[in-house]
Amino acid sequence: MSPRPDLLFVQAETILDGNAPQRFPSGSQIVRLPSESKRPLELTPEFFAAADPQVDFSGAKILFSAQKNAGAKWQIWEMNADGSEKRQITNCTGDCLRAAYLPDGEIVFTVEGLRSGRPESYLAVSKIDGSQMHRITFGPGNFWLETVLRDGRVLASASSPLQDTEAARKTRLLYTLRPDGAALEALRCEHQSSVRRGDAAELEDGSIIFVRKGSANGTSGGTLAEVRKNDPGESAVGGLAPKYRSPRPLSAGTVIVSRSSAPRGASQAKFDLYAFDLKKQMDGDLIYSDPKLSSIQAVPLIANPVPKRFWSTLNMESQAGYFISLNSYVSTEGIKGRLAAAIARVRVISLENTGTGERSLGEAPVEKDGSFYVEVPANQPVRFELLDANGQTIVAERSWIWARPGEQHGCPGCHGDKALAPENRWPLTLKRFDTPTALLEKNDAAEAAHAH
Repeated sequence: MSPRPDLLFVQAETILDGNAPQRFPSGSQIVRLPSESKRPLELTPEFFAAADPQVDFSGAKILFSAQKNAGAKWQIWEMNADGSEKRQITNCTGDCLRAAYLPDGEIVFTVEGLRSGRPESYLAVSKIDGSQMHRITFGPGNFWLETVLRDGRVLASASSPLQDTEAARKTRLLYTLRPDGAALEALRCEHQSSVRRGDAAELEDGSIIFVRKGSANGTSGGTLAEVRKNDPGESAVGGLAPKYRSPRPLSAGTVIVSRSSAPRGASQAKFDLYAFDLKKQMDGDLIYSDPKLSSIQAVPLIANPVPKRFWSTLNMESQAGYFISLNSYVSTEGIKGRLAAAIARVRVISLENTGTGERSLGEAPVEKDGSFYVEVPANQPVRFELLDANGQTIVAERSWIWARPGEQHGCPGCHGDKALAPENRWPLTLKRFDTPTALLEKNDAAEAAHAH
Protein backbone atom coordinates (compact mmCIF):
# COMPACT_ATOMS: atom_id res chain seq x y z
CA MET A 1 0.00 0.00 0.00
CA SER A 2 1.47 3.36 -1.06
CA PRO A 3 1.91 6.00 1.64
CA ARG A 4 -0.63 8.76 1.97
CA PRO A 5 0.46 11.99 0.26
CA ASP A 6 0.81 15.24 2.14
CA LEU A 7 -2.55 16.90 2.70
CA LEU A 8 -3.64 20.52 2.64
CA PHE A 9 -6.75 21.49 4.58
CA VAL A 10 -8.49 24.30 6.41
CA GLN A 11 -8.80 24.54 10.19
CA ALA A 12 -11.40 26.77 11.83
CA GLU A 13 -13.02 27.11 15.22
CA THR A 14 -16.41 28.08 13.76
CA ILE A 15 -17.86 27.39 10.31
CA LEU A 16 -21.07 29.06 9.14
CA ASP A 17 -23.25 28.17 6.18
CA GLY A 18 -24.71 30.71 3.82
CA ASN A 19 -22.80 33.77 2.68
CA ALA A 20 -19.30 32.55 1.78
CA PRO A 21 -17.39 35.69 2.88
CA GLN A 22 -18.70 35.21 6.43
CA ARG A 23 -17.88 31.49 6.66
CA PHE A 24 -15.23 31.85 9.37
CA PRO A 25 -16.22 34.50 11.95
CA SER A 26 -13.35 33.45 14.25
CA GLY A 27 -10.82 33.13 11.43
CA SER A 28 -9.29 30.10 9.70
CA GLN A 29 -5.95 28.79 8.52
CA ILE A 30 -4.57 26.54 5.80
CA VAL A 31 -2.29 23.78 7.09
CA ARG A 32 -0.15 21.05 5.56
CA LEU A 33 -0.15 17.57 7.10
CA PRO A 34 3.00 15.66 6.04
CA SER A 35 2.45 12.05 5.03
CA GLU A 36 4.40 10.61 7.96
CA SER A 37 3.35 13.15 10.59
CA LYS A 38 0.40 13.64 12.93
CA ARG A 39 1.05 17.35 13.45
CA PRO A 40 0.06 19.83 10.70
CA LEU A 41 2.19 22.81 9.72
CA GLU A 42 0.43 26.17 9.50
CA LEU A 43 0.98 27.85 6.12
CA THR A 44 -1.02 31.09 6.49
CA PRO A 45 -0.22 32.68 9.89
CA GLU A 46 -0.22 36.23 8.46
CA PHE A 47 -3.93 36.08 7.50
CA PHE A 48 -7.05 36.42 9.63
CA ALA A 49 -8.77 33.79 7.46
CA ALA A 50 -7.63 31.55 4.61
CA ALA A 51 -9.51 28.82 2.75
CA ASP A 52 -10.21 27.07 -0.58
CA PRO A 53 -6.74 25.54 -1.23
CA GLN A 54 -6.19 24.31 -4.79
CA VAL A 55 -3.00 22.62 -5.98
CA ASP A 56 -1.57 23.56 -9.37
CA PHE A 57 -0.89 21.06 -12.14
CA SER A 58 2.74 20.58 -11.13
CA GLY A 59 1.99 20.14 -7.42
CA ALA A 60 4.41 22.96 -6.58
CA LYS A 61 2.04 25.88 -5.96
CA ILE A 62 -1.20 26.48 -4.04
CA LEU A 63 -4.04 28.79 -5.04
CA PHE A 64 -6.15 30.01 -2.11
CA SER A 65 -8.45 32.80 -0.93
CA ALA A 66 -7.77 34.86 2.16
CA GLN A 67 -8.70 37.83 4.35
CA LYS A 68 -5.75 39.85 5.58
CA ASN A 69 -7.73 41.22 8.53
CA ALA A 70 -11.15 40.60 10.07
CA GLY A 71 -13.78 42.27 7.89
CA ALA A 72 -11.41 42.77 4.95
CA LYS A 73 -12.42 41.67 1.46
CA TRP A 74 -11.42 38.17 0.38
CA GLN A 75 -8.82 38.06 -2.38
CA ILE A 76 -7.17 35.29 -4.39
CA TRP A 77 -3.55 34.49 -3.50
CA GLU A 78 -0.91 31.99 -4.57
CA MET A 79 2.00 30.50 -2.60
CA ASN A 80 4.57 27.76 -2.86
CA ALA A 81 3.66 24.37 -1.43
CA ASP A 82 5.74 25.09 1.69
CA GLY A 83 3.88 28.37 2.33
CA SER A 84 6.63 30.65 1.04
CA GLU A 85 6.48 33.46 -1.54
CA LYS A 86 2.85 34.44 -1.09
CA ARG A 87 1.55 36.88 -3.67
CA GLN A 88 -1.84 38.53 -4.07
CA ILE A 89 -3.50 37.93 -7.44
CA THR A 90 -6.79 39.85 -7.32
CA ASN A 91 -7.73 43.32 -6.10
CA CYS A 92 -11.50 42.93 -6.09
CA THR A 93 -13.77 45.64 -4.73
CA GLY A 94 -16.06 42.83 -3.57
CA ASP A 95 -14.99 39.40 -2.30
CA CYS A 96 -13.04 37.07 -4.59
CA LEU A 97 -12.77 33.46 -3.47
CA ARG A 98 -13.12 29.77 -4.43
CA ALA A 99 -10.54 29.84 -7.25
CA ALA A 100 -9.20 27.07 -9.51
CA TYR A 101 -6.50 26.79 -12.15
CA LEU A 102 -7.29 26.78 -15.88
CA PRO A 103 -4.88 25.92 -18.73
CA ASP A 104 -2.74 28.62 -20.35
CA GLY A 105 -1.97 30.55 -17.18
CA GLU A 106 -5.53 31.50 -16.23
CA ILE A 107 -7.70 31.04 -13.15
CA VAL A 108 -11.46 31.03 -12.60
CA PHE A 109 -13.04 32.19 -9.35
CA THR A 110 -16.17 33.44 -7.58
CA VAL A 111 -16.89 37.14 -7.13
CA GLU A 112 -19.38 38.21 -4.47
CA GLY A 113 -20.73 41.74 -4.17
CA LEU A 114 -23.80 43.95 -4.51
CA ARG A 115 -25.84 44.83 -7.57
CA SER A 116 -28.42 47.59 -7.14
CA GLY A 117 -28.10 47.01 -3.41
CA ARG A 118 -28.79 43.28 -3.66
CA PRO A 119 -26.19 40.53 -3.00
CA GLU A 120 -25.02 38.64 -6.09
CA SER A 121 -22.19 36.29 -6.98
CA TYR A 122 -20.82 35.38 -10.38
CA LEU A 123 -17.83 33.66 -11.99
CA ALA A 124 -14.87 35.50 -13.44
CA VAL A 125 -11.64 34.54 -15.22
CA SER A 126 -8.28 36.30 -15.15
CA LYS A 127 -4.64 35.67 -15.94
CA ILE A 128 -2.60 34.16 -13.11
CA ASP A 129 -1.17 37.63 -12.43
CA GLY A 130 -4.70 39.05 -11.97
CA SER A 131 -4.78 40.90 -15.30
CA GLN A 132 -7.54 40.70 -17.92
CA MET A 133 -10.20 39.88 -15.33
CA HIS A 134 -13.59 39.42 -16.98
CA ARG A 135 -16.99 38.08 -16.04
CA ILE A 136 -18.23 34.80 -17.57
CA THR A 137 -21.72 34.41 -15.98
CA PHE A 138 -24.40 37.02 -16.54
CA GLY A 139 -27.72 35.76 -15.24
CA PRO A 140 -29.07 35.67 -11.70
CA GLY A 141 -28.63 32.57 -9.58
CA ASN A 142 -25.61 33.40 -7.39
CA PHE A 143 -23.01 31.23 -9.13
CA TRP A 144 -20.26 29.62 -7.04
CA LEU A 145 -17.26 27.89 -8.53
CA GLU A 146 -16.99 24.18 -7.68
CA THR A 147 -14.07 22.88 -9.78
CA VAL A 148 -12.59 22.63 -13.26
CA LEU A 149 -13.27 19.28 -14.91
CA ARG A 150 -10.61 17.36 -16.81
CA ASP A 151 -12.55 17.82 -20.06
CA GLY A 152 -12.02 21.58 -19.69
CA ARG A 153 -15.49 22.60 -18.56
CA VAL A 154 -16.09 24.67 -15.45
CA LEU A 155 -18.37 23.09 -12.83
CA ALA A 156 -20.41 25.58 -10.81
CA SER A 157 -23.38 25.54 -8.46
CA ALA A 158 -26.24 28.03 -8.65
CA SER A 159 -29.87 28.50 -7.75
CA SER A 160 -32.57 26.45 -9.43
CA PRO A 161 -34.29 27.97 -11.26
CA LEU A 162 -31.76 30.67 -12.13
CA GLN A 163 -33.61 33.48 -10.39
CA ASP A 164 -32.85 36.01 -7.69
CA THR A 165 -35.63 34.97 -5.32
CA GLU A 166 -35.78 33.49 -1.83
CA ALA A 167 -37.53 30.39 -3.18
CA ALA A 168 -34.85 29.80 -5.82
CA ARG A 169 -32.04 30.19 -3.31
CA LYS A 170 -33.35 27.21 -1.34
CA THR A 171 -32.49 24.85 -4.21
CA ARG A 172 -29.07 24.68 -5.86
CA LEU A 173 -28.06 22.60 -8.88
CA LEU A 174 -24.73 21.82 -10.48
CA TYR A 175 -24.11 23.50 -13.85
CA THR A 176 -21.37 23.29 -16.46
CA LEU A 177 -20.08 25.97 -18.81
CA ARG A 178 -16.98 26.66 -20.84
CA PRO A 179 -14.25 28.93 -19.48
CA ASP A 180 -15.44 31.68 -21.85
CA GLY A 181 -18.95 31.54 -20.33
CA ALA A 182 -20.55 29.75 -23.28
CA ALA A 183 -22.62 26.54 -23.31
CA LEU A 184 -24.25 26.89 -19.88
CA GLU A 185 -26.35 23.85 -18.97
CA ALA A 186 -27.45 21.90 -15.91
CA LEU A 187 -25.26 18.88 -15.17
CA ARG A 188 -28.43 16.94 -14.33
CA CYS A 189 -32.02 18.19 -14.14
CA GLU A 190 -33.01 17.23 -10.60
CA HIS A 191 -36.21 18.82 -9.33
CA GLN A 192 -36.34 18.13 -5.59
CA SER A 193 -37.13 21.42 -3.93
CA SER A 194 -35.09 22.80 -1.02
CA VAL A 195 -32.05 20.64 -1.80
CA ARG A 196 -28.73 22.45 -2.13
CA ARG A 197 -25.85 20.81 -3.99
CA GLY A 198 -22.23 21.89 -3.64
CA ASP A 199 -18.75 20.96 -2.41
CA ALA A 200 -18.32 19.06 -5.68
CA ALA A 201 -15.21 17.29 -6.99
CA GLU A 202 -14.38 15.06 -9.97
CA LEU A 203 -13.31 11.45 -9.39
CA GLU A 204 -10.82 9.48 -11.50
CA ASP A 205 -13.57 7.83 -13.55
CA GLY A 206 -15.17 11.18 -14.42
CA SER A 207 -17.98 10.91 -11.89
CA ILE A 208 -18.86 13.96 -9.80
CA ILE A 209 -19.16 13.55 -6.02
CA PHE A 210 -20.81 16.31 -4.00
CA VAL A 211 -22.73 17.17 -0.84
CA ARG A 212 -26.53 17.42 -0.73
CA LYS A 213 -28.00 19.58 2.00
CA GLY A 214 -31.61 20.20 2.95
CA SER A 215 -32.87 23.54 4.21
CA ALA A 216 -32.91 22.22 7.79
CA ASN A 217 -29.34 20.85 7.88
CA GLY A 218 -27.82 24.05 9.27
CA THR A 219 -24.10 23.66 9.96
CA SER A 220 -24.23 19.90 10.52
CA GLY A 221 -23.10 19.01 7.01
CA GLY A 222 -24.95 17.05 4.35
CA THR A 223 -25.20 13.67 2.68
CA LEU A 224 -22.90 12.46 -0.09
CA ALA A 225 -24.20 11.96 -3.62
CA GLU A 226 -22.69 11.18 -7.00
CA VAL A 227 -23.40 11.83 -10.65
CA ARG A 228 -21.88 8.92 -12.57
CA LYS A 229 -20.93 9.10 -16.20
CA ASN A 230 -23.78 8.11 -18.54
CA ASP A 231 -26.24 8.09 -15.62
CA PRO A 232 -29.23 10.43 -16.17
CA GLY A 233 -29.66 11.13 -12.45
CA GLU A 234 -27.78 11.35 -9.19
CA SER A 235 -27.19 8.55 -6.68
CA ALA A 236 -26.84 8.59 -2.89
CA VAL A 237 -23.42 7.63 -1.52
CA GLY A 238 -23.20 6.10 1.94
CA GLY A 239 -25.83 6.69 4.61
CA LEU A 240 -28.50 9.34 4.87
CA ALA A 241 -27.19 11.06 7.99
CA PRO A 242 -26.28 14.69 7.14
CA LYS A 243 -22.73 14.72 8.45
CA TYR A 244 -20.30 15.36 5.57
CA ARG A 245 -18.46 18.26 3.97
CA SER A 246 -15.94 18.70 1.14
CA PRO A 247 -15.38 15.21 -0.37
CA ARG A 248 -12.18 15.14 -2.44
CA PRO A 249 -10.44 12.27 -4.29
CA LEU A 250 -7.58 10.76 -2.30
CA SER A 251 -6.75 7.60 -4.25
CA ALA A 252 -8.51 5.14 -6.56
CA GLY A 253 -11.78 4.24 -4.85
CA THR A 254 -11.18 6.48 -1.83
CA VAL A 255 -12.16 10.06 -1.06
CA ILE A 256 -11.17 12.16 1.91
CA VAL A 257 -14.19 13.68 3.67
CA SER A 258 -14.85 16.00 6.58
CA ARG A 259 -17.22 14.19 8.92
CA SER A 260 -19.17 15.75 11.75
CA SER A 261 -18.27 14.50 15.21
CA ALA A 262 -20.49 16.82 17.26
CA PRO A 263 -22.06 15.23 20.34
CA ARG A 264 -25.83 15.15 20.57
CA GLY A 265 -27.23 18.55 21.52
CA ALA A 266 -24.09 20.49 20.53
CA SER A 267 -24.79 23.91 19.02
CA GLN A 268 -21.82 23.74 16.63
CA ALA A 269 -20.69 20.70 14.66
CA LYS A 270 -16.98 19.86 14.57
CA PHE A 271 -15.50 18.13 11.54
CA ASP A 272 -12.63 15.65 11.36
CA LEU A 273 -10.95 14.10 8.32
CA TYR A 274 -11.76 10.51 7.34
CA ALA A 275 -11.07 8.25 4.40
CA PHE A 276 -14.31 7.14 2.72
CA ASP A 277 -14.39 3.86 0.77
CA LEU A 278 -16.55 4.35 -2.34
CA LYS A 279 -16.79 0.62 -3.06
CA LYS A 280 -17.92 -0.28 0.46
CA GLN A 281 -19.94 2.94 0.74
CA MET A 282 -18.70 3.57 4.25
CA ASP A 283 -16.27 5.56 6.36
CA GLY A 284 -12.77 4.21 6.73
CA ASP A 285 -9.89 5.28 8.94
CA LEU A 286 -9.68 8.55 10.82
CA ILE A 287 -6.97 10.65 9.12
CA TYR A 288 -6.84 13.68 11.39
CA SER A 289 -8.72 15.21 14.33
CA ASP A 290 -8.03 18.35 16.32
CA PRO A 291 -9.54 18.59 19.82
CA LYS A 292 -10.86 22.13 19.23
CA LEU A 293 -10.78 22.95 15.52
CA SER A 294 -12.75 21.62 12.57
CA SER A 295 -10.83 20.32 9.57
CA ILE A 296 -12.38 20.80 6.11
CA GLN A 297 -11.51 21.23 2.41
CA ALA A 298 -8.72 18.63 2.44
CA VAL A 299 -6.82 18.06 -0.83
CA PRO A 300 -3.76 15.87 -1.50
CA LEU A 301 -0.61 17.79 -2.37
CA ILE A 302 0.11 16.05 -5.67
CA ALA A 303 0.44 16.99 -9.32
CA ASN A 304 -2.87 17.17 -11.19
CA PRO A 305 -3.75 16.50 -14.84
CA VAL A 306 -3.99 19.63 -16.98
CA PRO A 307 -7.60 20.02 -18.20
CA LYS A 308 -8.27 20.07 -21.92
CA ARG A 309 -8.27 23.52 -23.42
CA PHE A 310 -11.45 24.90 -24.98
CA TRP A 311 -10.75 27.01 -28.03
CA SER A 312 -13.24 29.84 -27.79
CA THR A 313 -15.41 30.42 -30.86
CA LEU A 314 -16.85 33.67 -29.51
CA ASN A 315 -16.69 36.91 -31.47
CA MET A 316 -16.15 39.54 -28.78
CA GLU A 317 -16.88 42.32 -31.30
CA SER A 318 -20.40 40.98 -31.81
CA GLN A 319 -23.34 42.55 -30.03
CA ALA A 320 -25.56 39.49 -30.41
CA GLY A 321 -25.89 35.86 -29.45
CA TYR A 322 -28.14 33.16 -30.89
CA PHE A 323 -30.48 30.49 -29.56
CA ILE A 324 -31.74 27.55 -31.56
CA SER A 325 -34.28 25.06 -30.23
CA LEU A 326 -34.43 21.85 -32.26
CA ASN A 327 -37.86 20.76 -31.02
CA SER A 328 -39.75 22.81 -28.44
CA TYR A 329 -42.38 20.07 -28.14
CA VAL A 330 -39.81 17.99 -26.24
CA SER A 331 -40.40 19.05 -22.64
CA THR A 332 -40.66 17.52 -19.20
CA GLU A 333 -43.70 19.80 -18.74
CA GLY A 334 -45.70 17.64 -21.18
CA ILE A 335 -47.26 14.18 -20.99
CA LYS A 336 -44.60 11.53 -21.61
CA GLY A 337 -42.09 14.30 -22.23
CA ARG A 338 -43.94 16.02 -25.08
CA LEU A 339 -46.24 19.05 -25.21
CA ALA A 340 -49.64 18.33 -26.74
CA ALA A 341 -50.73 21.87 -27.62
CA ALA A 342 -49.74 23.28 -31.02
CA ILE A 343 -46.93 25.83 -30.63
CA ALA A 344 -47.10 28.87 -32.92
CA ARG A 345 -44.58 31.35 -31.56
CA VAL A 346 -41.96 31.92 -28.90
CA ARG A 347 -41.78 35.11 -26.84
CA VAL A 348 -38.34 36.15 -25.57
CA ILE A 349 -38.23 38.02 -22.25
CA SER A 350 -35.17 40.05 -21.20
CA LEU A 351 -34.06 40.83 -17.64
CA GLU A 352 -33.26 44.50 -17.05
CA ASN A 353 -29.70 45.38 -16.09
CA THR A 354 -30.83 46.29 -12.58
CA GLY A 355 -32.03 42.71 -12.15
CA THR A 356 -35.38 43.93 -10.83
CA GLY A 357 -37.59 44.09 -13.94
CA GLU A 358 -38.19 42.38 -17.26
CA ARG A 359 -39.51 43.23 -20.70
CA SER A 360 -40.38 41.45 -23.91
CA LEU A 361 -37.82 41.59 -26.71
CA GLY A 362 -40.41 40.31 -29.17
CA GLU A 363 -41.68 37.07 -30.68
CA ALA A 364 -40.42 34.61 -33.28
CA PRO A 365 -42.17 31.86 -35.26
CA VAL A 366 -41.96 28.25 -34.15
CA GLU A 367 -41.90 25.81 -37.07
CA LYS A 368 -44.14 22.73 -37.35
CA ASP A 369 -41.29 20.53 -36.07
CA GLY A 370 -40.99 22.72 -32.94
CA SER A 371 -37.78 24.47 -33.99
CA PHE A 372 -36.98 28.16 -33.67
CA TYR A 373 -33.91 30.35 -34.16
CA VAL A 374 -33.52 33.79 -32.56
CA GLU A 375 -30.91 36.54 -32.28
CA VAL A 376 -30.74 38.26 -28.88
CA PRO A 377 -28.49 40.83 -27.13
CA ALA A 378 -25.23 39.22 -26.00
CA ASN A 379 -24.56 38.78 -22.28
CA GLN A 380 -28.18 39.66 -21.49
CA PRO A 381 -30.28 37.23 -19.37
CA VAL A 382 -33.32 35.99 -21.30
CA ARG A 383 -36.06 33.44 -20.85
CA PHE A 384 -38.64 31.93 -23.23
CA GLU A 385 -42.43 31.54 -23.35
CA LEU A 386 -44.11 29.20 -25.84
CA LEU A 387 -47.38 30.57 -27.29
CA ASP A 388 -50.30 29.07 -29.20
CA ALA A 389 -51.92 30.62 -32.29
CA ASN A 390 -54.07 32.88 -30.08
CA GLY A 391 -51.06 34.24 -28.20
CA GLN A 392 -51.86 32.27 -25.04
CA THR A 393 -48.94 30.91 -23.03
CA ILE A 394 -48.43 27.15 -23.22
CA VAL A 395 -45.25 26.94 -21.17
CA ALA A 396 -43.25 29.76 -19.57
CA GLU A 397 -39.63 29.04 -18.69
CA ARG A 398 -38.78 30.46 -15.26
CA SER A 399 -35.00 30.19 -15.44
CA TRP A 400 -32.80 32.86 -17.03
CA ILE A 401 -30.00 32.09 -19.47
CA TRP A 402 -27.71 34.11 -21.75
CA ALA A 403 -25.72 33.87 -24.97
CA ARG A 404 -22.16 35.17 -25.19
CA PRO A 405 -21.09 37.43 -28.09
CA GLY A 406 -21.40 35.40 -31.28
CA GLU A 407 -22.38 32.24 -29.41
CA GLN A 408 -24.70 29.75 -31.10
CA HIS A 409 -26.51 28.30 -28.08
CA GLY A 410 -28.47 25.18 -29.02
CA CYS A 411 -30.79 22.88 -27.11
CA PRO A 412 -32.71 19.75 -28.14
CA GLY A 413 -35.97 21.09 -26.68
CA CYS A 414 -37.48 23.23 -23.96
CA HIS A 415 -36.41 21.63 -20.68
CA GLY A 416 -36.22 18.17 -22.22
CA ASP A 417 -34.81 14.93 -20.84
CA LYS A 418 -30.98 15.22 -20.78
CA ALA A 419 -30.69 11.43 -21.03
CA LEU A 420 -32.21 11.45 -24.54
CA ALA A 421 -30.20 12.35 -27.64
CA PRO A 422 -31.95 14.75 -30.05
CA GLU A 423 -33.42 13.35 -33.25
CA ASN A 424 -30.92 13.33 -36.10
CA ARG A 425 -32.61 15.64 -38.60
CA TRP A 426 -32.20 19.13 -40.06
CA PRO A 427 -34.67 21.47 -38.28
CA LEU A 428 -37.10 23.48 -40.41
CA THR A 429 -36.01 26.77 -38.83
CA LEU A 430 -32.56 26.36 -40.45
CA LYS A 431 -34.07 25.78 -43.88
CA ARG A 432 -35.08 29.47 -44.00
CA PHE A 433 -31.60 30.47 -45.29
CA ASP A 434 -30.17 29.89 -41.77
CA THR A 435 -31.50 33.33 -40.78
CA PRO A 436 -32.50 33.91 -37.14
CA THR A 437 -35.38 36.13 -36.08
CA ALA A 438 -33.59 39.27 -34.88
CA LEU A 439 -34.71 40.49 -31.44
CA LEU A 440 -31.80 42.89 -31.05
CA GLU A 441 -32.84 46.52 -30.76
CA LYS A 442 -30.50 49.53 -30.78
CA ASN A 443 -30.72 50.06 -27.04
CA ASP A 444 -30.09 46.35 -26.49
CA ALA A 445 -27.00 46.53 -28.67
CA ALA A 446 -25.61 49.34 -26.56
CA GLU A 447 -26.23 47.40 -23.38
CA ALA A 448 -24.60 44.27 -24.83
CA ALA A 449 -21.51 46.21 -25.90
CA HIS A 450 -21.24 47.79 -22.45
CA ALA A 451 -21.45 44.33 -20.80
CA HIS A 452 -18.24 43.18 -22.50
